[in-house]
Amino acid sequence: MSFLAFILIVFSAVLHASWNLLGKRSTMSISFYTAMCITACMVWLHVQFWTPVNIFRLPREFFLFLILSVVSDICYCLGLVRAYRTMEMSTAYPMMRALPILLTALVTSLLGWGSALSPLAIAGMAVVFLGCMMMPLKDFSHFQFKDYLNRNLLFIVLVACGTTGYTILDKEAQNVFAVSCQDLNKITLSLTYYSTRSITLTSALMLLVLIWPGELKTFKNLIRQNWKMPLLAGLSASMTYTTVLLAMNYVDNASYVQVFRQLGLIFGMAGSILILKERCTWPKVIGVLLILSGLAMTVIKL
Repeated sequence: MSFLAFILIVFSAVLHASWNLLGKRSTMSISFYTAMCITACMVWLHVQFWTPVNIFRLPREFFLFLILSVVSDICYCLGLVRAYRTMEMSTAYPMMRALPILLTALVTSLLGWGSALSPLAIAGMAVVFLGCMMMPLKDFSHFQFKDYLNRNLLFIVLVACGTTGYTILDKEAQNVFAVSCQDLNKITLSLTYYSTRSITLTSALMLLVLIWPGELKTFKNLIRQNWKMPLLAGLSASMTYTTVLLAMNYVDNASYVQVFRQLGLIFGMAGSILILKERCTWPKVIGVLLILSGLAMTVIKL
């Protein structure tokens, strides 16, 4: 992974924590996530008018990866909505970011997508995972494994599977894109893909709003009464993922993108304490130190 990719991912991590704070503060819902995606779609719609790419001439594999990525994103949305309704952000956010680290490394290794991970990189990812799982603890003396095995874990797993899915699939979709359009520079490639993905995702979410009981009314009320929050969150989220997609062009395995995005946990924890007034505990502090140590191990490998 190049230094440029590292800088891009750090920037995206700050933005990711920011829009999650906005979502948590405004009560995350399918309607809120849809309004966010509409904002992102409108911001980058102009790309479709000047990109030299004819999307409809791309290989079938591209559209397969694109559709599966959108399905994964919807799973992520549904899990995120339920998790933020029942858990504190400082608890839910670390757990949602922890599982994809191992899942992404596992899936890419099993499928042979990307370069092989070194033992040191795998160990570093495991340390980051441990730090993520430690952050939700209230204190060390009351640690019980069964505390992780509750109904909320199902929502966390749904988010994790969704995150893992769209991260890997978007990386592979861009690989197909790059092979098909070899003269295209990386920035245009990423923006074209993001714009196309946003149109597809937004269309799917709007359909979900229309058929989900009571969600259309919620969406209308949100637009009338509190449109500024999903607007700000959508702008932040769109900048987050366009940066991530660009960074993917400079890594040889999606697992590196996934693990370094955990820097957002540090910013998310700070925001949840300073803005949402949640408690700062020693497990959270130790968890942050473990995350930084694990990332350092991965950097050494690089």
